[in-house]
Amino acid sequence: METTRYVVGYDGTTSAQNALKMATAMARAFEAELEIVLVLREDNPYQRVYPPVGDISPVLEAQARVWLEEALAVVEGAAGDAADGAVTARTHLWRSHSVVTGLLEAIDQLGAAMIAISAGSGKGRLSVGSVADALLHSSSVPVALAPRNYRPQVPPDRIYAAVGTRPGAQQVIREAHEVADRTGLPLEVISFLTDDDGARDAAVVESVREHVGKTVRDVTETDTEVNVASGASLKKAVATVDWQPGGVLLIGSSRLAQGRQLFLGTTAARLLRHLPVPMVVVPRPGATETGSAGLLGG
Repeated sequence: METTRYVVGYDGTTSAQNALKMATAMARAFEAELEIVLVLREDNPYQRVYPPVGDISPVLEAQARVWLEEALAVVEGAAGDAADGAVTARTHLWRSHSVVTGLLEAIDQLGAAMIAISAGSGKGRLSVGSVADALLHSSSVPVALAPRNYRPQVPPDRIYAAVGTRPGAQQVIREAHEVADRTGLPLEVISFLTDDDGARDAAVVESVREHVGKTVRDVTETDTEVNVASGASLKKAVATVDWQPGGVLLIGSSRLAQGRQLFLGTTAARLLRHLPVPMVVVPRPGATETGSAGLLGG
């Protein structure tokens, strides 16, 4: 069976360490290996630096290698807390003209099934930084985002799938069902409703529940929990969900995404700010694709 690999974008920061711990927990649960990538930006020979500082690349490279050694220690420490053994991890010092380009190159050349990164350091649990934002609009594989200050206390023990009533929900449900089926984890499909969507109207809530339930049944015959989380705002709707400490939420890309590529939709972007669990954004399938080729590899 082909090895499943997850790329982890790493830069030595605390938030990157949290993303690495998240990726380690997911790799253990989903039987994957980690490729920890630190991108060093290459100098542009046509760009003048003022004031002149000389060649500092040896200093940067030495520091980068220290951070990568620390990353392996983070993986070893996170895996050491589990009873089911270590996670295989390798480090890569990648050179590219930008961090985003380097990570996209690593995904392609290492054959990764997913990339894990820290979301950022702004307001909210999951605030998208510039690198995360670029990947969320260009990656060809799922992007896993760790909430700010995320500390995985238990391995993944529940899969959530966030869907709406528009076309495209089947792909996310299919992806989530495959993960749940192959790992034995329970699956809960959630649709979020706010007052703007008619959350105070019981008939609207029931209509959404029936629609999502039918979509689930079109994908799988497995008995699956369906939940409509409603509230005055998206933040309050999210707060009504009984999030498990080991939960992982899957959500699809916007309909604006090209085939087998990500494009973060407005609802997903807003949802990011309020989630207490990792979010995995799944690309739209290609025009000829009918199955899943996501977190668990091909």
